[in-house]
Amino acid sequence: MIAYLTRRDFLRASAIASAALLSGKFSFGQDAAPKPRWYKGNLHMHNQWSDGLPLPEQAVAWYKDRGWDFICPSDHNGFQSADLHFTSFGSKPKMTDEMIAAFEGETSLWKPIKNPNVENKLEREIVDKAIEELGAAGVKIKEAGGMTFVRMTPFDELVEKFVEEEKFLMIPGYEHTGNCVDKRAVHMNFIGVRETFPYNKKIEEPVDQIRESYAQGKDRFGGAPYLFTANHPMWRFYDVNPSALMGNPAVRIFELINNGIHKDFKRRNDLWEPEKFWDVVNAWRASNDQELLLGMGSDDRHDYSGESKGWTKVRAERLEQNALFAAITAGDMYASNGLDFETLEFDGKTLNVKIDVKEEGPYKIDFVGTKKGYDPACKVVQVEETETTPDRKVEMYSDEIGAVLESVDGVEASYTLKPDDLYVRAKIYRADDDPNLRWKTKPAAWTQPYRA
Repeated sequence: MIAYLTRRDFLRASAIASAALLSGKFSFGQDAAPKPRWYKGNLHMHNQWSDGLPLPEQAVAWYKDRGWDFICPSDHNGFQSADLHFTSFGSKPKMTDEMIAAFEGETSLWKPIKNPNVENKLEREIVDKAIEELGAAGVKIKEAGGMTFVRMTPFDELVEKFVEEEKFLMIPGYEHTGNCVDKRAVHMNFIGVRETFPYNKKIEEPVDQIRESYAQGKDRFGGAPYLFTANHPMWRFYDVNPSALMGNPAVRIFELINNGIHKDFKRRNDLWEPEKFWDVVNAWRASNDQELLLGMGSDDRHDYSGESKGWTKVRAERLEQNALFAAITAGDMYASNGLDFETLEFDGKTLNVKIDVKEEGPYKIDFVGTKKGYDPACKVVQVEETETTPDRKVEMYSDEIGAVLESVDGVEASYTLKPDDLYVRAKIYRADDDPNLRWKTKPAAWTQPYRA
């Protein structure tokens, strides 16, 4: 049986760990009993419960078969519940009473295969592939009203099929998605919850959208531990500027990895990168004695044909939801798209890192931070609407923010905070001949920011 912390114990542990981390007294030592270990996970993914391509079983199996330890099937604006229904994100078939009667005694979401009268992403070829992989008994199909419906397996049934103690964990949750009035997309994940609430599309600014969603989540879910993440600020095209999280100090986690530009738009290399976004927010927070923003890696997987673009490694005492949440809240995690840390320790003054080398280098370690007294001025760049860019005002900040404080060739290094350092974080990466060390460097990994 898996043990669960009480809410009181969880909050006490999280508060102690977070306070120690932010005060510089948290040490990621290796002597505690039971000894923590690193778990690999993804807390942002999709399947046919919303707009992902595979059926739920195929999506979950993709991660388990490839060695992930935990996932959250975070489909858009809905939880994978077992109550009988037909409407989901992107799928709203017209159901007659006669059609509904055909599903008497059934449970869960039944999604129709796409046809001229139904718009969704469940194509016939997807169902045929699922039958090939899962067997005819693994895909429940029913005909009604001239349409073919496929049953989506609910969360609890997936848990029964896939979860194994200390081997694989599924965490409930969903992605809270929509747009501001001007169509800027502001998406957030609620991780560890089993219910949803409506997205308010009447809000004008991302900073207010995040604030209201966070507050509503606290009202609805505050009785049990959960995580709130601010998702992919670059998507669709720089829709969420750094000021949105400077104005929401209670938000502790954002997606450092998972920051693509929508396929309809062309990338602008003269605008901020996700690492810069992160440093701008943390320079502000450190200067104003606020909790630092933590960076998470995620996949946001919809199409399961390629390899993963990013994930999070969490150091916890066991593979259990509350233990993971406590470690994440305390910042004992790192984002990765291919590298791992053999050593990651911060003793309150010095950050020590060592790369877990699995293939020959060369490798580099950059210690990145911002100095006290930095220039906080913001310049707004107006991006005009064209065929490849929407109308956007993008915030740009000084190069003093997120500067490389020290760069080391090799696989092991340390950095001791100087009196004028606001914080420091480390990035490890494979240093090839290409001098362009942008945020898409791969393979790489990023520590959290630390301060004295």
